[in-house]
Amino acid sequence: MQSMFRLTALSCAFITAAGCSTQQMDSISKSVKDIGRDYGMPVLCGVGVVAGGAAGYALKGKDGILPGVAVGGTLGCVVGYVWQSRLQELDRIAKEENLKITTEQLTVASAAVVTAVPEQAGLVTQIEDTGMFATGSDQLTTSGQRAVAKLAQMYAKPAATDKQAAAKESQTRRMLIVGHSDAVGNAEFNQKLSERRAKTVGKVMLQAGIPASAIYYQGAGASRPIADNSDPLLRGQNRRVEIVELANEQALVMRAQAEAGNTRYLHYGTSTTAKPKAKATSSAQVRSKPASTPTRQATAQPETTVASLPGRSSPAKAAASARPQVDFAGTPVTSYQWTMAQSIKPKQSGFTLVSSAYAAQMPMSSCEADMPRNAGEVLSMVNDQPLERRATKDYLPGYNNRVWANLVNGHLVTVSPVSILRENARVDRQPILQLVEDYKQPTEHKPLTMKAVANTYEGESEVLYRVFTRDGQASISCMDIVFSKGNAEVSQGALFYAAGNDAFVAPYMPIPAKK
Repeated sequence: MQSMFRLTALSCAFITAAGCSTQQMDSISKSVKDIGRDYGMPVLCGVGVVAGGAAGYALKGKDGILPGVAVGGTLGCVVGYVWQSRLQELDRIAKEENLKITTEQLTVASAAVVTAVPEQAGLVTQIEDTGMFATGSDQLTTSGQRAVAKLAQMYAKPAATDKQAAAKESQTRRMLIVGHSDAVGNAEFNQKLSERRAKTVGKVMLQAGIPASAIYYQGAGASRPIADNSDPLLRGQNRRVEIVELANEQALVMRAQAEAGNTRYLHYGTSTTAKPKAKATSSAQVRSKPASTPTRQATAQPETTVASLPGRSSPAKAAASARPQVDFAGTPVTSYQWTMAQSIKPKQSGFTLVSSAYAAQMPMSSCEADMPRNAGEVLSMVNDQPLERRATKDYLPGYNNRVWANLVNGHLVTVSPVSILRENARVDRQPILQLVEDYKQPTEHKPLTMKAVANTYEGESEVLYRVFTRDGQASISCMDIVFSKGNAEVSQGALFYAAGNDAFVAPYMPIPAKK
């Protein structure tokens, strides 16, 4: 019965037509690593047979079943052996070095139009940093050096057993090493430190015999959290080294692009200040209402007082003056249920993470519990130059540097330019916010300009456009806007602002200005 459950679970993960529910995927995701380690080859042989037979039948009817079974079974067995052997080695190293290692199998989604990337595109390995590096250092500790050396020796061995396949693998395979940090301290420092740590691991890979041309590294800093940064007992999970073994360079480019705006990393914010729980008014709110948080600027550095931040007034003055600079007629964040991005469906193109535990996690925190996120470039170990990508200036329809604006309690709020590229919904030009108080036409009030920075997170048909103001004294803290990719429309939007030490939110639904 146990074996039957495991086979059914893995079949659900590989054959999307099986219709496994989100709850089923959640319950089985934790066991996929064990399946691959213990039963990878026989299970994937079986999955290959089923998938191959189905594909053969779809192409040639009954006459295509047997050829499809033969091809699918062969491919499934090869993939199963590679997966099983890698996971067994990782499991051994984890036990020997007392490491916490998690893995994810990278597969190309069925909707992706990619010809040069095989369906089984790679393996993602996350190693939690529980002593690999000394605090604030990019040098491996003695135990860290020993553990990374073992990992490097494992990756230096070709996964394929056939000599011809092993030779091809060594020419096309790429390794991506990504350093991650928690959100404590300065964001720029964390990003640079995580980059240097990734490069240190890359040097050990070089020493193991992996060619420099096959190794890339990146410092993601705190931009991709997998645990609550506001909880001192959990935030350590964000300090990790990620090693991604990829089939070829196109798969490497796909991986780098997919991670840049991956909505799964919105499940946790980058605020390190503990958020007191707000009183819920319904059972639904008890489950998903965002917690109260101080203003974004005051929470950026957990060990820095509000008074010591540039341009901020003292806590006493802020408490005494609990009125906002501009009254947007909003409500306290403590009574606001942020659910706007829960309608964003994950992209159906690119990678599918078979063993991902994040598939059902929807964005849960607003921009008020977040900070601007910036991951470094993917760099080559050959010359420290960025990974070459195809330059594009092809914009999503309606988001080619247009001006978007609307009134909020009689005040005109403008965000421009809204500049979103078609490729991975990347921001091309950073926006500027403008505010005209008590707007009338014509107005006597001059616009107040606020510099800003935007992050985007792409779904199948919508994009979350998250904007932060750079000035700690700005009358607007941040805004979340959900844009439709099919037409220039906003489906949901919210503007956040401060009043003393409290945060407030008001609806904001900008519309594009006529050209």
